Amino acid sequence: MVQIDRLAHQILVSALLVFAIIVAYMPVSATAAVYKNLYTAEVLVAGQDAGERDRGMQQALKIVLSKASGVIQLPNSDELNSVLSNANKYVATFGYSESEEMLENKAGKEVPALTLRVTFDRSAVSRMLRQTSLPIWGENRPSLLVWLVQENSRGQRSIVSHSADTPLHEALVKGADQRGLPLILPFVDVEDQAILSDTELWGLFADPVSTASVRYNPGIILAGRYYRSATNKYEGRWMLIFKGQRLNLDVRADSEASFVQQGIDLAATTLAERYALRTGEANEQPAKLIVDNVRSAGDYAAVIDYLESLTAVRSAKPIQVAGAELTVHLTIDGSLQRFQEAMTLSGQLQPKLELNALEPQGSRTLHYQLQGLR
Repeated sequence: MVQIDRLAHQILVSALLVFAIIVAYMPVSATAAVYKNLYTAEVLVAGQDAGERDRGMQQALKIVLSKASGVIQLPNSDELNSVLSNANKYVATFGYSESEEMLENKAGKEVPALTLRVTFDRSAVSRMLRQTSLPIWGENRPSLLVWLVQENSRGQRSIVSHSADTPLHEALVKGADQRGLPLILPFVDVEDQAILSDTELWGLFADPVSTASVRYNPGIILAGRYYRSATNKYEGRWMLIFKGQRLNLDVRADSEASFVQQGIDLAATTLAERYALRTGEANEQPAKLIVDNVRSAGDYAAVIDYLESLTAVRSAKPIQVAGAELTVHLTIDGSLQRFQEAMTLSGQLQPKLELNALEPQGSRTLHYQLQGLR
């Protein structure tokens, strides 16, 4: 009976590995998601009086500006401080809910904290970012897959899964939200464990981590390990895998939440450097986009809506429809390369490489085909 069980296990592992290898070589594009809470933040306040509300709104606006720019540490400038002091002018909606935390009020008394949820006006946030010379990073963002293994005092290791109900899971969710990143946590089921063991994850071996990540099709991969030292520090390392490159970060933190946040900050900074539009690039350049496979009014509207949702696009004006081909005049901020990188995130419009290759050097005409905007 034991031999049969072992044989069955070996067959299952072999089948999963073969499947993973096949999938690994399938042509897939990096997953992106529309991060819907980009202009929303939640903060704790000690009451609903005007003073606490204004303080909370300023704190919430700082979080939103950080998320929408990709800048972890906002500059301490007079211009930015002036914007923050008038945070309540840019609020679209706000509301309160109960929390399990305690805060000290103005009288120095510990009181039950409330969660203040604030959503700011999208156009106002974009104006603020330009006014304060901060980068602009839109809602369409690569998804972040996090593999994290912890080792306890007895040397036992466990990998955080998407279904975990622990403070560590909560720290990952909150940390990703603070930086505006769509988060994926693995199932850690038999398929994952057949490809990536806790020992391999603890060693941060890039190949099995990458192979196990294929089923999730993430835009960026963050793998980490940590333990609690004799001095009550959380020590470990993060490894970031993005566009075939690896970055490592050694961390020694005072809390699990701090350890997690430093890893997520590494991912957010890396992505912002590639996709956020910097002030110096905002120079309104023209371009022409020819999109094939536009076969209905719904396709037409979806293409224009999608283009106008991109950070780099100031305007998208249709100028011609010929059969299934839609020609759009674009006004974009930044380079054509930055615009094309933004387009690859969703994979909804695919480049027609053979036609783009025929364009003369210096041409600002791009050829794409509609895939999945309907």
